[in-house]
Amino acid sequence: MVLIIKQNDKEDELPAIFDINTENEHFRFDENNLTPNKRDRRQDYNQLEFAPLLQQHHTITTRNDRERLLQDIDSNSDDEELASPPIVTSKNNRKCLIFNNERYCFCFHTRKTCLFVCLISFVIPLVSFTIFASIYFSPVSLPNIPTTITSNNQLSNHQDSTAAIVNKSTTISPRLLTFNMFMRPPGVKNNENDFKNERLDYIIKNVLPLHDIITIQEAFAYANRRIDQLLVAAFGQGFYYHVGSPRHYPWDLGGDGGLLILSRYPIKKADRIEFSRGVHADWLSFKGALHALIELDDDKFIHVYTTHTQASYDNGGKLNLDDTKVRLSQFANVHQFIQDTAQNDTFPILLMGDLNVDAAIHNGSSPDVPSYQSSLAYTMMMDVLTGKGTDLKLIGGDDTNDELSYTSSWRLDNLTDIPYKSFGYHPVTFGDYKKSSNGTIIPAETILTSHNQLLTVQSIDRLLWIGDRSQNNTMTLSNITVERFYVPENASYPFTQISDHYGLGAILRTQ
Repeated sequence: MVLIIKQNDKEDELPAIFDINTENEHFRFDENNLTPNKRDRRQDYNQLEFAPLLQQHHTITTRNDRERLLQDIDSNSDDEELASPPIVTSKNNRKCLIFNNERYCFCFHTRKTCLFVCLISFVIPLVSFTIFASIYFSPVSLPNIPTTITSNNQLSNHQDSTAAIVNKSTTISPRLLTFNMFMRPPGVKNNENDFKNERLDYIIKNVLPLHDIITIQEAFAYANRRIDQLLVAAFGQGFYYHVGSPRHYPWDLGGDGGLLILSRYPIKKADRIEFSRGVHADWLSFKGALHALIELDDDKFIHVYTTHTQASYDNGGKLNLDDTKVRLSQFANVHQFIQDTAQNDTFPILLMGDLNVDAAIHNGSSPDVPSYQSSLAYTMMMDVLTGKGTDLKLIGGDDTNDELSYTSSWRLDNLTDIPYKSFGYHPVTFGDYKKSSNGTIIPAETILTSHNQLLTVQSIDRLLWIGDRSQNNTMTLSNITVERFYVPENASYPFTQISDHYGLGAILRTQ
């Protein structure tokens, strides 16, 4: 049996001799709880570690002998630290582990306490983030719509001087505009800087006052308050009615569709749809379409729609099979959306937006040569929007069905591309050119436009119209314009255009 010497409290008494296997009983160590294997390991440990020490100092009779033993042990500690078996004890009602003469105590009395604290540490930040996101990502609350307007177009309870100038809701010749405002979520940019805040300020001051009904794309409200700022400013200028894409939150794993309709005229009915998730970067946005039934007069209404469909992610806007198939399915959804909201009346239909289909044919021609013919992608788009349907094999699809895809019994055969009809060619709305002083063709804009889209001279923004749904219709579109929105050189803004897209404008005439 291995023995160990334990020092008594009194100096002159002989040391007490204990069994090594009972030495730690004051730590409430219960050897009976050990498995046979652990018990054998503990005894082997005692024999191997402590027996040599006892044999070396087998004769210990005085205090000096004990001190020499302790000094020898201390002198060897620099070369090799003696290990000791871990011992479980308690301190201040906490479980502790003693190992190599060091005490390690647990923070919690019980496992349940530990789990509860960990759960609270996780739940509190999660709940705080949820509350913050629910508030920050929600749309702004606007004031109540004024009920009366004075004869000089000033609001009786809204003395904003800008509203007095721009409020045209008492006239029935609204000025229309559609444009992609290129206002993407924070951190998303093409080049060094998109100047989102500066461009928003310019749009509020110089674009809103010139129009009465505006459809906007890429007005993304996700993770920022810029669109809320736009809505508040628009309300102050007399745009008391709007429809926007549904807001989305971080747990949706995607942002809103970025669509917005602003109107000085009452919106009597509003609808919104969301497409299935797109492909590539478009998967991050819940794209869709908006509808507003706008009352121009007591008996004059117009259906206004806007959408922003799947983008093409090949360089230069070239067709990609995956992108094209998704986009065609979205056009079919738009057709169904129009049918669901407009088939029970005969009011005119106006579809405006960035449809991401280049209508122009290039064939390697110079950027300054207009496209008088329409591309295959444009023709397929119009066929799907009208309900005629299209053949997916035209774009290399593996459809073995001889029948056309995306056909509909409800047709919009009179759907007309008004800018194309007015100009006789497809106007450039993206990636335009200009000529330098020596006649060289150079990009019209380089600060906002992606470098791989420069000089692609694409026609991707549309203004589509059906005005003759009834013999009693008296509405027509006139004064069709491409709104380039060049910033004056002396305006001291760090950009030359308000967006990488041009807008399309028109005036709606009633007789």
